[in-house]
Amino acid sequence: MKRMKHFIFVLLFITSKGVIANQSSNTDTLNTYDVYRYIKCSGILHPEIVLRQAIWETGWFKSKHSLQKNNLFGFRYSKKYMSFDSWQACVDYYKTWQLRRYTNPDEDYYKFLVRIKYATSQNYLSSLKSLKLEIPEVKCDEE
Repeated sequence: MKRMKHFIFVLLFITSKGVIANQSSNTDTLNTYDVYRYIKCSGILHPEIVLRQAIWETGWFKSKHSLQKNNLFGFRYSKKYMSFDSWQACVDYYKTWQLRRYTNPDEDYYKFLVRIKYATSQNYLSSLKSLKLEIPEVKCDEE
Protein backbone atom coordinates (compact mmCIF):
# COMPACT_ATOMS: atom_id res chain seq x y z
CA MET A 1 0.00 0.00 0.00
CA LYS A 2 2.84 2.37 0.85
CA ARG A 3 4.44 1.72 -2.54
CA MET A 4 1.14 2.43 -4.29
CA LYS A 5 0.77 5.75 -2.46
CA HIS A 6 4.37 6.62 -3.30
CA PHE A 7 3.79 5.70 -6.95
CA ILE A 8 0.64 7.83 -7.11
CA PHE A 9 2.45 10.75 -5.46
CA VAL A 10 5.34 10.50 -7.94
CA LEU A 11 2.93 10.18 -10.85
CA LEU A 12 0.97 13.24 -9.70
CA PHE A 13 4.20 15.17 -9.19
CA ILE A 14 5.47 14.34 -12.68
CA THR A 15 2.06 15.08 -14.21
CA SER A 16 1.78 18.40 -12.42
CA LYS A 17 5.28 19.35 -13.60
CA GLY A 18 4.18 18.65 -17.16
CA VAL A 19 1.08 20.78 -16.73
CA ILE A 20 3.12 23.64 -15.30
CA ALA A 21 5.64 23.31 -18.13
CA ASN A 22 2.84 23.37 -20.70
CA GLN A 23 1.31 26.43 -19.07
CA SER A 24 4.59 28.28 -19.06
CA SER A 25 5.25 27.41 -22.70
CA ASN A 26 1.83 28.87 -23.54
CA THR A 27 2.72 32.07 -21.69
CA ASP A 28 6.15 32.28 -23.31
CA THR A 29 4.36 33.85 -26.27
CA LEU A 30 3.35 36.74 -24.01
CA ASN A 31 6.10 39.30 -24.30
CA THR A 32 6.78 42.99 -23.87
CA TYR A 33 6.55 43.81 -27.58
CA ASP A 34 3.17 42.13 -28.18
CA VAL A 35 1.61 43.52 -25.02
CA TYR A 36 2.93 47.04 -25.65
CA ARG A 37 1.81 46.95 -29.28
CA TYR A 38 -1.69 45.90 -28.28
CA ILE A 39 -1.85 48.53 -25.53
CA LYS A 40 -0.61 51.30 -27.82
CA CYS A 41 -2.67 50.32 -30.85
CA SER A 42 -5.80 50.05 -28.68
CA GLY A 43 -5.51 53.78 -28.03
CA ILE A 44 -4.87 53.48 -24.31
CA LEU A 45 -3.43 56.68 -22.90
CA HIS A 46 0.07 56.57 -21.39
CA PRO A 47 0.87 53.18 -22.90
CA GLU A 48 4.40 53.11 -21.44
CA ILE A 49 3.05 53.37 -17.89
CA VAL A 50 0.31 50.85 -18.61
CA LEU A 51 2.92 48.41 -19.95
CA ARG A 52 4.88 48.91 -16.74
CA GLN A 53 1.73 48.09 -14.78
CA ALA A 54 1.22 44.85 -16.72
CA ILE A 55 4.85 43.85 -16.19
CA TRP A 56 4.73 44.65 -12.48
CA GLU A 57 1.38 42.95 -11.87
CA THR A 58 2.44 39.74 -13.65
CA GLY A 59 6.11 39.60 -12.65
CA TRP A 60 7.34 40.05 -16.22
CA PHE A 61 4.48 37.90 -17.52
CA LYS A 62 5.46 34.93 -15.35
CA SER A 63 2.86 34.98 -12.55
CA LYS A 64 0.89 31.76 -12.86
CA HIS A 65 -2.04 33.22 -10.94
CA SER A 66 -2.32 36.28 -13.17
CA LEU A 67 -1.79 34.43 -16.41
CA GLN A 68 -4.23 31.61 -15.68
CA LYS A 69 -6.90 34.28 -15.42
CA ASN A 70 -5.42 36.39 -18.26
CA ASN A 71 -5.49 39.25 -15.75
CA LEU A 72 -2.50 41.46 -16.56
CA PHE A 73 -3.48 44.27 -14.21
CA GLY A 74 -4.73 42.58 -11.06
CA PHE A 75 -8.32 43.66 -11.62
CA ARG A 76 -10.68 42.52 -8.89
CA TYR A 77 -14.40 42.37 -8.42
CA SER A 78 -15.91 41.63 -5.00
CA LYS A 79 -12.38 41.06 -3.65
CA LYS A 80 -11.73 38.25 -6.15
CA TYR A 81 -9.41 38.43 -9.12
CA MET A 82 -11.30 38.73 -12.38
CA SER A 83 -10.80 36.24 -15.22
CA PHE A 84 -10.64 37.17 -18.89
CA ASP A 85 -10.92 35.02 -22.01
CA SER A 86 -7.56 36.34 -23.22
CA TRP A 87 -4.91 38.82 -22.19
CA GLN A 88 -6.16 41.06 -25.02
CA ALA A 89 -9.62 41.06 -23.42
CA CYS A 90 -7.99 42.23 -20.21
CA VAL A 91 -6.26 45.09 -22.07
CA ASP A 92 -9.62 45.98 -23.67
CA TYR A 93 -11.14 46.06 -20.18
CA TYR A 94 -8.30 48.33 -19.03
CA LYS A 95 -9.13 50.75 -21.85
CA THR A 96 -12.79 50.88 -20.77
CA TRP A 97 -11.70 51.24 -17.14
CA GLN A 98 -9.32 54.06 -18.06
CA LEU A 99 -11.91 55.92 -20.15
CA ARG A 100 -14.36 55.90 -17.22
CA ARG A 101 -11.89 57.06 -14.57
CA TYR A 102 -9.16 59.12 -16.21
CA THR A 103 -11.28 62.12 -17.10
CA ASN A 104 -8.59 64.82 -16.96
CA PRO A 105 -5.93 64.09 -19.60
CA ASP A 106 -3.79 66.91 -18.14
CA GLU A 107 -3.45 65.02 -14.85
CA ASP A 108 -0.14 63.22 -14.38
CA TYR A 109 -0.96 59.53 -14.85
CA TYR A 110 1.14 58.43 -11.89
CA LYS A 111 -0.69 60.92 -9.67
CA PHE A 112 -3.98 59.65 -11.07
CA LEU A 113 -3.07 56.09 -10.03
CA VAL A 114 -2.36 57.34 -6.51
CA ARG A 115 -5.52 59.43 -6.36
CA ILE A 116 -7.82 56.58 -7.29
CA LYS A 117 -5.90 54.16 -5.03
CA TYR A 118 -5.10 51.78 -7.88
CA ALA A 119 -2.46 50.04 -5.80
CA THR A 120 -2.35 49.53 -2.08
CA SER A 121 1.44 49.47 -1.81
CA GLN A 122 3.19 52.72 -1.00
CA ASN A 123 6.06 51.59 -3.22
CA TYR A 124 3.91 50.94 -6.27
CA LEU A 125 4.88 54.05 -8.23
CA SER A 126 8.56 53.82 -7.42
CA SER A 127 8.44 50.14 -8.39
CA LEU A 128 6.88 50.99 -11.76
CA LYS A 129 9.38 53.76 -12.42
CA SER A 130 12.36 51.61 -11.45
CA LEU A 131 11.60 48.82 -13.94
CA LYS A 132 14.52 48.44 -16.34
CA LEU A 133 12.63 48.57 -19.57
CA GLU A 134 13.23 49.55 -23.15
CA ILE A 135 9.97 50.61 -24.73
CA PRO A 136 9.80 48.88 -28.11
CA GLU A 137 9.21 50.82 -31.30
CA VAL A 138 5.82 49.74 -32.68
CA LYS A 139 3.64 50.68 -35.59
CA CYS A 140 -0.10 50.26 -35.57
CA ASP A 141 -1.94 49.12 -38.71
CA GLU A 142 -3.70 52.47 -39.05
CA GLU A 143 -0.44 54.45 -39.11
